[in-house]
This record gives sequence, C-alpha cells and structure tokens, in this order.
Amino acid sequence: MGFNGGRTQAYHNINILKSQFKINIPSFTEVQQYTIPYIKPLSSIKLAKYIEVCIKDIADLDERNYMETLLDNIPELRIVRKLVKIFKTMLKRGSGNIRKWIDFIMRSKRKLTGLKTFANGLLQDIKAVENGIRLPWSNGAVEGHVNRIKSIKRQMYGRAGFELLRRKVILSQTG
Repeated sequence: MGFNGGRTQAYHNINILKSQFKINIPSFTEVQQYTIPYIKPLSSIKLAKYIEVCIKDIADLDERNYMETLLDNIPELRIVRKLVKIFKTMLKRGSGNIRKWIDFIMRSKRKLTGLKTFANGLLQDIKAVENGIRLPWSNGAVEGHVNRIKSIKRQMYGRAGFELLRRKVILSQTG
C-alpha cells in the first residue's frame, strides 16, 4: 500500500497499535503448542451423495462435521441442497412445477453455476422433462440394454465383425 519504511519501523508501529487498542497476539511458541487436527476434505462424489442425505444419516462423524461446516459457511450449498431435494421430490411424487423450479434457479442472484447449466439443459426439451415427471413410464430398461450392448461392443472393438458381435449380444441377454 505504498509503505516505504523498513521492517523495524513497521514492527514499531504495529506494537504501538497493539498497545493502544489492547490487542493480545500469542507468540510463535504459543501458537506451535496448539495442534490443529487434520480433517480430510470430502471427495466430490461424497459431497454429491451427501447433498441430498439428511446430515444425521452420515455415518462417519468426521464427514458429518465437515458437511455441517460446509453448510454453515456456504449459503449457496444450502440453497443447492434444498433445490436438489425439491427436484427429487418432484420425481418421486410424479408431480410438481418444473418450470417454476427452473425459473427460481435462473433468477437467483447466487452463483449456482452447475444448477443453472442443468436447468438450461432441462429447458432444451421441457416437454419431455414434464412428461418424465408426470407420466409413470420409464425408459430405464431400454437404457440398461443399450448400456449392456455398448459394453459388449467396447469389449469386441477391433476383434471381429458385426456377425460375431450380434451373436455375443444375443447370447449375453439375461432375463
């Protein structure tokens, strides 16, 4: 900030301020006596998992405390958590106003980058999203079969032609 003085001059002025305002700062040896416990941060996978889970249901005490600390200090995380729970409830119940949910996210002054991107994706095909929430049908079984076929295709890549791939897909059907 433009200070041109030396180190001792700074220490002198800081000591004057300390005595003037009665600020007590522990010495270096006093600070070293305190042991600060290491808390392993949550992985992104666990954080995503714990976003929708009740805090009391987190088994690991350190992870529970870490999650509580995050929620206490990051108001955006609390908002994301509420929005995720609302979205999950809409899917489970088969009812809810998805447009209102998306509108809330888009109008939010908070930095909800991930949710805003997700909401934009939902807006691209809003009719399908509304039908997915409202209607009881699911394409989960079809997606499962597509995933199975793609896995087989990856295993067979570069080894054989279409006919062998076809046989392997037919023979691998379960159920």
